[in-house]
Amino acid sequence: MESSISRSRRTETSPQRPITLDNRTCVYCGDVLSPSTISREHVIGRRFVPKGKLNGQWNLILNACQGCNARKADLEDDISAITLQPDAWGRYAHDDIGAIEDARRKANNAGSRRTRKAVKDSGEEMKLDGTLGPGVDISFRFSGPPQIDDNRAFELARLHLTAFFYMQTYNRETRRGGYWLHGYHPVATATRSDWGNALMTAFMRTVEPWDCRVLAISADGFFKLITRKHPTAETWAWALEWNRNRRLIGFFGELEPAQAIFDSLPRLTAHTVYQAPNESLSYRTDVALKEDEDTLFLVFDTTEIPE
Repeated sequence: MESSISRSRRTETSPQRPITLDNRTCVYCGDVLSPSTISREHVIGRRFVPKGKLNGQWNLILNACQGCNARKADLEDDISAITLQPDAWGRYAHDDIGAIEDARRKANNAGSRRTRKAVKDSGEEMKLDGTLGPGVDISFRFSGPPQIDDNRAFELARLHLTAFFYMQTYNRETRRGGYWLHGYHPVATATRSDWGNALMTAFMRTVEPWDCRVLAISADGFFKLITRKHPTAETWAWALEWNRNRRLIGFFGELEPAQAIFDSLPRLTAHTVYQAPNESLSYRTDVALKEDEDTLFLVFDTTEIPE
């Protein structure tokens, strides 16, 4: 994990040692902690990534109130299980046998908040019957893997980002960290098969030159986080990758610069196959991202790191 406050000052931590904070305020809500409310929090949940992936690897460990800790754990439960599942063709995002076995176990044990069923029984099904014209009937049936609720995913992303921002601004004398001003502005989320879509790639290219403030990769690559600072505004771009399968992107801080960039990004368009007064069918083809074109979590910096 590396946390860079500027291009000229960078701090690196041991990949085998956790970063631990003894903070007095809840990392997520800011409430002052007391003996009756305090709980120890692993920001990268040990059960959020595949079993054993955090053994011997760093984590960010700090204090949170019990309510926030429990809410984050609830978000992690089904999001972890679903992001570890294979795609509609049964393909996993990796060839890690241990992670695949853990995905199968979680599919049985975790419940989807979207369907209120076990993850293994939460595949998406859609049926559409209609008429194109006199004597021409059509019928479409689609099935796909379980889906996470985007609002829940962006809320978990906000908690991850809040914790790392708190770490960056932590004062060991006062035992408190800071919280960004202004707002939180999610942009998009995509599964691995669609990381190369026009919106995701345009965001990646736009913020690539910005100063990297946090680059966090752990759990054998099953958790990634990066924040980059706008050249002139109090605005940060961020990206997260969970379980080598799901990416989320957005901004936090001042809205106006973020909005200007968002307005410049391309919109994703769907092809309409069928449309009727109360029915329609549109689709958009996923666009994969080539490995040699993937720079979302790369930092091109020639600054020497002092020993």
